[in-house]
Amino acid sequence: MRLSLIGAVAVLIAGVASTANAQVKVLTYDGDWGDALAAAISESPDLPVIVERYDGSLDAASSTASLVDAETDAANLMCDDGPAQPVDPALAQAFPRSLTPDVMHQCGVGYLVTSLVLATRSDGPDSWVAFFDAERFPGARALPRGARGTLEIALMADGVALADVYALLETPEGITRALDKLDALFTQTQIVFWDTPDDAVALLRADAVAAAALPSVHAAHIVQQDQQELDTSSAFQISFTGQIYRVQRLVVFPAATSDQETVRRVLTSVLSAKGQALLAKALLAGPVNPEAWDIMPASLAPLLPTALSHDITVTGLADNADFWADHGDDIEARFATWLDAHEQGTSPALP
Repeated sequence: MRLSLIGAVAVLIAGVASTANAQVKVLTYDGDWGDALAAAISESPDLPVIVERYDGSLDAASSTASLVDAETDAANLMCDDGPAQPVDPALAQAFPRSLTPDVMHQCGVGYLVTSLVLATRSDGPDSWVAFFDAERFPGARALPRGARGTLEIALMADGVALADVYALLETPEGITRALDKLDALFTQTQIVFWDTPDDAVALLRADAVAAAALPSVHAAHIVQQDQQELDTSSAFQISFTGQIYRVQRLVVFPAATSDQETVRRVLTSVLSAKGQALLAKALLAGPVNPEAWDIMPASLAPLLPTALSHDITVTGLADNADFWADHGDDIEARFATWLDAHEQGTSPALP
């Protein structure tokens, strides 16, 4: 019999007997993100928890922390090369299948989802295939200045099945196919490669581009702010089909064994429907507990990656951090050469 979400968390930390009332340290980021996580933890009263801030790097992660807030790449490094504590992988089977995939990690628990999505005006392209059709949907396009994300989008637009994207990108032929797809878009319209999400937001708001690949949090803010300013439906829309998603994790460190009961309560609070709803509304990121949708405004569903209507397990592509750790340097170098040739106004020489 499968355990509930909270039931699975309850058995996450096992082994050494807990020491009651010891203070547990949780590391998270500065700013709104860390504030929201601290608020979710505080929903459970009388927790002996210290919430401290760090810059997200492995070097800054304190060995005295029990739980460390980390995005996928940093979480993997903490697990593979750092002090993170392995979690029994069999626990992943205890989570209901309706949950977002990859909630359980070998060294921690996922608690929010963000993604790279298609953002456009309401009359713009609504899929990556349409994003590459500038004849039907005129106007410039905005993409991240880098291979990661951009090449996956190109392959999805070229008809590659989600399950085959990274296997294909592992080959020189797959990279060539993605760059050829981008070349075809270049022949139709201008491609603007952005350095920061704020750059992409500015381009979209100024109508300098007709469509942009944009982090979901930034895309959601555009729509939400537009709705508030216009007091009506937004002029912008988000397509989550083919979203490239990442799971934000609370990584378990060895200090968690000093008070397993408090650590369990922290995770329970963050993963509860109430905690998840608080986080989702504050950060416009996707909750991993589907019960959160029962107490969240229906207006948030079109904005967040894990809304049930988006069916992320079927239509989303999990960003493969291990793939990019193994192959990223070579692929990014090849992409940079190709991009430099385009920005210099010459045709790239592809092997």
